[in-house]
Amino acid sequence: MDFPQVDTDIFLFFNGLHADGLDGFFLVITNTWTWIPLYIAAIFFLFKKFGKRGFWALLTVSLIILFTDQSCNLLKRSVQRPRPSHTEQLAEKIHLVADSDGNVYRGGQYSFPSGHAANTAAFALFLILCFREQRRWLLPAAIAWSLLLSYSRLYLGVHYPIDILCGWCLGLFWCGVLFFLVNKLTNFNVTKNNSTP
Repeated sequence: MDFPQVDTDIFLFFNGLHADGLDGFFLVITNTWTWIPLYIAAIFFLFKKFGKRGFWALLTVSLIILFTDQSCNLLKRSVQRPRPSHTEQLAEKIHLVADSDGNVYRGGQYSFPSGHAANTAAFALFLILCFREQRRWLLPAAIAWSLLLSYSRLYLGVHYPIDILCGWCLGLFWCGVLFFLVNKLTNFNVTKNNSTP
């Protein structure tokens, strides 16, 4: 599969907007473990809002992340687009970041699509759908979080813009489909605030 040169050009532009003081910051931002408290808080508020129906909410988001993640892995193995961090032609042009032990962060072998972008977009949309009536600030906050984490992939030199865009589309697709299906097939109803099943 051929990708347009403009994709590489845009990647090089954003990857070139780096500063030594931000390297460690984006390594933390891109680390999945950093966001464990956010996921725990989300589960807490799901059960606080939905009561027993919180189990359906938890099942829904679990299915969303499972389908999103596995479809990303399937596409990566099928398309086999090397990450910029694994592309010899870009070795002298890109900014890569080393951790505190001196190990350069390069990610896995393949880049298309971005699993980070897909999963964060899916999770952000899920939270927006669940809490949009009670937390109006959640929409801009969730979008900003997804954008920041996605940008970290460009900054660290492990994804191209098309990887990010297609990751977003994939995550939003699975969230929309599975959220709708689970709501239709179960008594998980996001329009109800009470904890009755």
